[in-house]
Order: sequence, then structure tokens, then C-alpha cells
Amino acid sequence: MLYRIANQLIGPDEARKLADIIKSQPDKQGDDQVPKSHAYYSLAACSVLLGQLTEKVSKLVGKTLKPTYTYCRVYLKGAILAPHKDRPSCEYSVTINLSQTHPWIIYMDETGVTQTPGDGVIYRGCEIEHSRKEFEGDEYVQVFLHYVDANGPYKDYIYDNKHVQSKPVTIYRHVFETDVHRNHTTYYRFVEALPEPNIDELRQILDTKTLKDAEVGDNGGEVNISKRRSKIFWLPKTDEFVEVYKILHELISRCNQEFYKFHLTEINEDIQYTVYNSDDEGYYDWHLDMGPSKAKRKLSLVCQLSDPSEYEGGELQINTGNVLTVEKEKGTVILFPSYLLHRVTPVTKGTRRSLVMWIEGPAFV
Repeated sequence: MLYRIANQLIGPDEARKLADIIKSQPDKQGDDQVPKSHAYYSLAACSVLLGQLTEKVSKLVGKTLKPTYTYCRVYLKGAILAPHKDRPSCEYSVTINLSQTHPWIIYMDETGVTQTPGDGVIYRGCEIEHSRKEFEGDEYVQVFLHYVDANGPYKDYIYDNKHVQSKPVTIYRHVFETDVHRNHTTYYRFVEALPEPNIDELRQILDTKTLKDAEVGDNGGEVNISKRRSKIFWLPKTDEFVEVYKILHELISRCNQEFYKFHLTEINEDIQYTVYNSDDEGYYDWHLDMGPSKAKRKLSLVCQLSDPSEYEGGELQINTGNVLTVEKEKGTVILFPSYLLHRVTPVTKGTRRSLVMWIEGPAFV
């Protein structure tokens, strides 16, 4: 298969929302390949889609695919995409029409394909020439999703490492499939939301910081150590961690839009890096994240930075009348209402690391 058409690969509403996110980006980036366009490498919202479609695209091509990166463009009047083939990170590619003022044909070799918003074309980017002739409309928004065969010659290009190796923390770049638990109003789970190589890089950075001791609670307040034993470090909203804030904000927005629909206004508090050590018998007993001094907290987020094999115990549990033990695969992000009781059970062996943050809004009434 050099290419195949996948009509309505995503719904038109989802396509329109993603187009709006792309067009709202504050920094318009140029693209030497298509001068009359704005282009963006691995926007967080596009990376969410990259992960969501991994399994679906894998089935369509009959291969086990792994994501590499995304690229999106807002094409303007007069734009031309010259015939070309792509680099190894684009072994299997998907181009999706997100929005248009006028139709615009994409050519796979000499065969033209017309797409409506939500339609995709899956193609072997390194093997087949693809192009577009001069655009006569006003605007065309499109996203490329790129994958490699997990067992193929380009498998080492997963996460596009050949492209981003020189960059610092790249934790924000790849987001994978989501799984929503709807039996109760409980929690929303992003599976492998953060890729393992970038988690390890972030952990190295954080573990060089001076961790606050267990007697210091949220925002410097005193904590009852009979209730909690852990070490924490606050991630300031600086350039060093700005991309972590970006990707988590994107996940929060998607979760709230699809599931909770709370009125959210801000992320006022810094992200907390929390370490539970078995040597300290680290744990956090049953508690709420909101209270008299935290009434504006509405959603809580926990991101697992440790592999389950690194520790025993340390289960995140949420009490909704039934006690639910939450998945703890490395890279998983969990969101749940801040009014739910939850705890971290004692770590009996090894070390559990996680990120925690809270999203605020008008107090519940």
C-alpha cells in the first residue's frame, strides 16, 4: 500500500475545533517549504490526535505503528506544495483536512484526492511523491500525523528523536490514547500521556533540585505528618518548565470539554513534584484537595513519573462510595474533581514520583 483514503477519519466538529486551536496560536511560524503558510511542529492539541489515532491507523495499514511527530499548516492564497518525499520519521503519514474556504486537491503521485473536513489520506511518506498545486482559496488548515513501523527499519525514529535530541525537556510533544470511565463521575485517564524518554529527562532535572522536606505542606503551610509523609518541589512557571505547563493545560482543556464541563478559569498554583520513599514510609492519607482555603480548586491532576516496577504500594485511590484504585502506568495522567476523597497508600518498597496540579474556577455552589 502506497496510500489509501480514509474518509471521516475524525468527525467534522473535532476537525473544526482543532483548526480553531491551530489558527489561534499567537506565534505565526513560517515554513520555507511553503512560504505562503503558517506551520507548527508538534502542537500539543495535534499530539493528542496523533495518539488517539495510533491504533486506528495501525489497523488500516496492517502494521503496529508508533508515533513520531505532528506538523500542521494554515495554507494561504497562492500556496504551493511542490512534489516531494519525506524523511524517515514519516514512514507512515496521515494528512487530514481540518477546515477550508475552498476545496484543494492533494496529489499522490499523479492521482488527485479531494478531502472534506475530517477526511484523511494515509500514505507511505518516504516512498510516494505527494504535492498540491497553487491554492486559489483563502485558507486551508491541515495536519500531518507521522508514524513508523514498530518493527520496521525506522523504528528508532519513534518520538522523532532524530529531530529533537538537541532540545531540552520535550515532555509536551506526544500524547496518546484516552480512556474515559463513565460508570461514575470519577476520573478521566490519558494513557501514556507523556513519553518515557522525556519523563526520564524531566526526572533527571527534578532530582537535581533541592526537595523540600516532609514537614512543609502545600504552599509552605504546616502539614500534619501523621497524615502525610512525602518530599515535594514546586515547578516554577519559568522557561525551564513552560512546556510541561502547556501540555498539561491542553490535557485539562480536553478533559473538561469532553467530560466534566466545569467552569475553569486559571492554574494559579505551581505544579508540585512529589516523591514518596519507602525509607520514609511515604504516604498521603484520605483527604480532599479543596477546603476553606482552597475553595477554588475544581479539578486535580496526577501524572505518574515512575514505572510500577520501581516501587510497591503507593496506590492512588479515589473514594466515590466505592474505593477505586487508579492505573499507575508510567506516563499516565489522571484528572478528577477536587471534591473527591483520595489517598496514596504507603510505599513499602522503592520510590514513587509524580506531578500534581490543581485547576481553579468559581467555587461550587
